Amino acid sequence: MALLTRRRWLEEGLTLLEEAGAEALTIESLTNRLGVTKGSFYHHFANYQDFKERLLEFWAEEGTLRIIQWAEKEAAPSEKLARVIRASLQPPRLDVALRAWALQDEQVRMHQQRIDQQRLEYLEELVADSGADHLSARQFARVLYSIYVGSQHIIPPIEGEDLGALYQLVQQCFEKEMR
Repeated sequence: MALLTRRRWLEEGLTLLEEAGAEALTIESLTNRLGVTKGSFYHHFANYQDFKERLLEFWAEEGTLRIIQWAEKEAAPSEKLARVIRASLQPPRLDVALRAWALQDEQVRMHQQRIDQQRLEYLEELVADSGADHLSARQFARVLYSIYVGSQHIIPPIEGEDLGALYQLVQQCFEKEMR
């Protein structure tokens, strides 16, 4: 039997959360999926609460910080924003699962709130760096993020080229407003 890394446990936790929701995210379901004993789980995590905290941190790194780091490889704010938008065209169903979990769990809600704030602040910074005043940058960031979040909750979700077209339409409206 191969030794599992903490990262592998966290990846499997996010997969299980995305596929089956928070109620399915148990130590037993994780060990069954990974084909290991509970001892393996406790080798990496003190308890379920420790796992949950690390899972939420892992999601913040993978679902937000990694995208920001990728966007920051560009020099121009408009190119950074273009990268963020490209990264959002095929959103994982994980965001929906986390938002559903946040409705049931205060710790997850606080985490989701921090992630939303971080994402909004980054978008606002990019728009402001493109020359928009503070209020316009804030409003445009909110519109973009609302499209991202809302597009995932429509059945079927809006994604790919259709989502890209929505972003493009909003950007064109914003650019007209800025003139």
